[in-house]
Amino acid sequence: MPLLSICIATRNRPNDLIQCLESLLLLEDYPFEVIVVDDASDVVIQTEIQNLVSQSVIKRTKFIRQSTNKGLIATRNELALQARSQYIMSLDDDACLLDADSIHKAVQVLENDSCIGAVALAQTNKTGYLLPSFMQPAPVAYDCYSQSFRGYGHILRRDLFIKLGGYRGEFIYGHEEVEYCKRLLNIGFNVVYLTKAKVIHNHSPIGRSELVRLRNGCRNACFDALYNEPLLMCIFSIPYRIIGYIRWRKVPCDYYGFSDEGGVIWQLNELYNNFSQIWRKRKPLKWSTYVKWRQIGKHWPAYNINQLQSDSEKLNGEQ
Repeated sequence: MPLLSICIATRNRPNDLIQCLESLLLLEDYPFEVIVVDDASDVVIQTEIQNLVSQSVIKRTKFIRQSTNKGLIATRNELALQARSQYIMSLDDDACLLDADSIHKAVQVLENDSCIGAVALAQTNKTGYLLPSFMQPAPVAYDCYSQSFRGYGHILRRDLFIKLGGYRGEFIYGHEEVEYCKRLLNIGFNVVYLTKAKVIHNHSPIGRSELVRLRNGCRNACFDALYNEPLLMCIFSIPYRIIGYIRWRKVPCDYYGFSDEGGVIWQLNELYNNFSQIWRKRKPLKWSTYVKWRQIGKHWPAYNINQLQSDSEKLNGEQ
């Protein structure tokens, strides 16, 4: 197995991070490095945890502390720049590995299939039981091509991530994986979802805001349209998203018990304030990319990892 760079962005979650790092002991027979970027936590995370985590993991870990809170997306972009491996496994600081074999198989997909740009991992609860399908990268129970990975856990090619400029800084938080995967598909690379490659995702409440998630979800989808959609599509899709936001925002507001007063004005202000800088950097994706994107989301085509392994074994035998 080639060197794997395990990249973790963290802020004010020392206890979650300890569990995350301890779970990496499962990989001790494999070559890996760990990079932790502390996004200006209230305490110095390295000082808080370094004596509470196995030293075999600490010795492989590089800690970086940012003096100001730059946000999740900027932090993940910094992690990619710091990584030494061609493969980056990104984990949320409240996620933990379940086993080593599934991670090894995920890396092997990237090693053996040059058309795959990223591997999406499944998320489970603390007992290892898969969370509902709507919380997974794809709503199916088999390995498949997926539209996107999710932030809690995925493995991607570092060179492609750097080539595409990483995540969009304006997004700050939310929708960044989806937008990146569209650009990935546009240059001919797919995302694969492996249902047996699982990580525990504890969904820490620290630092989470459902109001921010709601607002950023709509705003960043509109930013995505400004950056990437052909003009005719963009003209119709942005009003469609705003109307959709107005119609369905009541559901999360009622469920989580918060108010989104002023949310529509906030959306319009964000679009107005960011329009010029995004439009200047705009590079529309191909129409065919959006056709492929929708076909993947409609059919979730199966991905045969066993056939891939068989082909690889034959190739190695011939060599």
